[in-house]
Amino acid sequence: MLSLINAMLVNGWLVLAATVLLRSGKTESQQGKQNYWQKEESRIRRQADRAGVSWGSSETKAIWLISLAVAGGLYLLTGNLLLFGVGWLLMLFLPRLVIQSRKHRQRLETLTALTDCLRQLSARLPDQGSLSRTMEMIIESDSRGETTAVLRKVLEELRLGSDVKDAVGYWRDEVGLRKFDHVAETLIQANADGWTPAALKALDKSVEALEGDLKAIQLVAQKTAGRKRQLYTAIATAWSFPLILSMMDTGYPNPYVYTFIGKLLVFAYVAVSLFVVVKGQEYLSLNVEEL
Repeated sequence: MLSLINAMLVNGWLVLAATVLLRSGKTESQQGKQNYWQKEESRIRRQADRAGVSWGSSETKAIWLISLAVAGGLYLLTGNLLLFGVGWLLMLFLPRLVIQSRKHRQRLETLTALTDCLRQLSARLPDQGSLSRTMEMIIESDSRGETTAVLRKVLEELRLGSDVKDAVGYWRDEVGLRKFDHVAETLIQANADGWTPAALKALDKSVEALEGDLKAIQLVAQKTAGRKRQLYTAIATAWSFPLILSMMDTGYPNPYVYTFIGKLLVFAYVAVSLFVVVKGQEYLSLNVEEL
C-alpha cells in the first residue's frame, strides 16, 4: 500500500512539473480561462512590477521547477512523503525573496551610480556654467554608465526646449529615489540663481550630504550582512540536533525516518526554517523604500 502511495506521489510530481513547464506559459486566449499557474504567474509579475524589477515568465517557471526538483530530491533522500509539501512552500516564498533581493540590489546600485554622476556634475559645472554642456561631457566620459541612459533623455529634453526645472523634474521622476529629491531641488535653484559661486557651493553641499547618506547606507548593509550570517548559523545549529540524534545508536530505527511524528517534525523544521529565512530577510534588509 505504501509503495502504491509513493508511486502515485512521484507520478503526481512529474505531472505537476510538466504542467508548470508546458501549460503555464499559454495565453488566456489559448485556454479561455486562466488556470491556477497563470494566476500565480500574473500575481508574481504584478509584485515584480510594483517593486520596479524586471521579471519574465521564464524566471517564474525556473523557480517553480527548482522548487519541485528540491522537493523531489528531499523525498528521494529521506522517503518522507510530507517533504513534497516543501515544493509548494518554495513556490510561495522564493519568488518574493528573489524579487525583494533584486529590488534591494538595484536601488543601491542606482544610488551609487547617481552619487558618482552628481559628483562629476558638481565638479564640472563651475568650469562649464551650463547644465546641458556638463551632461554632454559626463555622457562622453562614461557612455555605458549606469545613469547615462537617463542623462541622455534629460539632455534631449533640454535640447527640445524644456526648461531646467522640467528636465530635472523628469530626471527625478525617472530615478525614483527620495534621497535625490533635495539634490534635484538644489540643482533647479542653482540654475535659477545663474550658477553663482554661492549656488554652486549649495549644490556641492547637497551632493556631499547624499554621499554621506550612501556611506551610512553601505555601513548599515555591512552590519546587516553580519546579522544575516548569524541568522543562518542559528538555523544550521537548530538543524544539527535532528542530524546528531539520527546518528546515535539507540538500538531503535531512526525516528525521523521511520515514524510519522518524526517525519512531521522534519517537515516542521523545513517549513519554519523557510519562514525564518524569508522574515529574516525582510526585517534585516535595508528598507529601500526610504532611499
